[in-house]
Amino acid sequence: MNTHFIRVDDKQYGPFSRHELRGLAKKGKFNTADYVWHHDNSEWVHAEQLKELRSIFSEEIPHELVENKVIAIGGGKGGVGKSVFSSALGISLASLEREVVLVDADLGGANLHTMMGILEPEYTFFDFYTLNRDSLNDIALETPIEKLRLISGACGTLGLANPKYSQKLRFIRELKSVEAEYILLDLGAGSSYNVIDFFLAADEGIVVTNPDPTSVQECYNFIKICLMRKLKRAFHGNKQVIELLEKDDVTRPGRMKMSIPTVLEEVRQFDERAADFFQQVLESFRPKLVVNMLINQEDVREGVAIQAAAADLLGIDVDYLGYISYDENVRDSVRELKPFLLRDPKSKASGDMARLVHGKLLGKSVFTSLWQKRKMQKILEEEKKVYPDLQLAEKAPICSLKCFYWNDCEYQNGGHPCTIRHLEPIFKT
Repeated sequence: MNTHFIRVDDKQYGPFSRHELRGLAKKGKFNTADYVWHHDNSEWVHAEQLKELRSIFSEEIPHELVENKVIAIGGGKGGVGKSVFSSALGISLASLEREVVLVDADLGGANLHTMMGILEPEYTFFDFYTLNRDSLNDIALETPIEKLRLISGACGTLGLANPKYSQKLRFIRELKSVEAEYILLDLGAGSSYNVIDFFLAADEGIVVTNPDPTSVQECYNFIKICLMRKLKRAFHGNKQVIELLEKDDVTRPGRMKMSIPTVLEEVRQFDERAADFFQQVLESFRPKLVVNMLINQEDVREGVAIQAAAADLLGIDVDYLGYISYDENVRDSVRELKPFLLRDPKSKASGDMARLVHGKLLGKSVFTSLWQKRKMQKILEEEKKVYPDLQLAEKAPICSLKCFYWNDCEYQNGGHPCTIRHLEPIFKT
């Protein structure tokens, strides 16, 4: 997430991550004599003067301090299961004895805390943005899962859905200081600047969709918008490139009349160096994809279709991680405010999640993945025993004419627990 603006041949590019700059350096497109913007001194300096960049010019990959990895989970459409997937991913990694922090970055509709069984978070983003707490570490809450903490959003607080640019920068800088091996950002739905900027700021991005045609279309659009945002930021000082990227044939909704690979070739005709940087952006932007709520095996092809469209029209590789099957256990777990991995560690969706994490995300071999999957199930079975059961429905008031909603209620069921007021603990937060 440490990014740098660079200046080559009197033209400014970026921001680029150290990984992206290493790729340019290996190709001979960026060297120690080129300039980098020094944030602390507010001046341009030679790349060799920045200690953190010296290693990118080395042939050997240096042994550097292990940093945490920030993974953003996004997608264009709401209701595809991003929050459910985010919580399951966090629990999966924590079960492998990784230190994990879940971050509810849906600034306009935070709900991750309820999915983790926390009805009244002690601290939220509100405390961070109002400077009541100094850092994100100060608002990270313990969860019922060992090695898994949560940074809760502040749902229902006016203004936090659209933070100021300075607040957003502070948040992005602070993420790398959070004490954990993995930091998972559960982003909001849609393609607002907040969502896109957080997705691009992460070390890795996972896009979640379901097989419905509208979700598949929005998933592709989300990936396209992210790429266009990244390209326009990288070339904001290059008028010719920006004019190409803003042509109607590129930006219009629906199928693009001019693909990004075609744009690249046109850039190469008038600026070889800019084309090299353009190519590096395409190579470095590799979002991962998960198809959720898969009903039949034919739906697997929807992920392949997104892969093909991204390669053909956008010129990028989408890493298709796999799928999570549709499972009634997941729906029931959401109602019970209990993660589906703990409600039934041996369910179909739980098995899919274990395979996806071990085999795809962590890159384990088939044998190791199988062994880790069984180990994970045993750990989850133990976590299930101690995970708090909120039993909201059982604690609900008994439906009767004494209820002050009685005359207006359409769900009267006298003598039984109220099917509406069992949610009162949530509304009181």
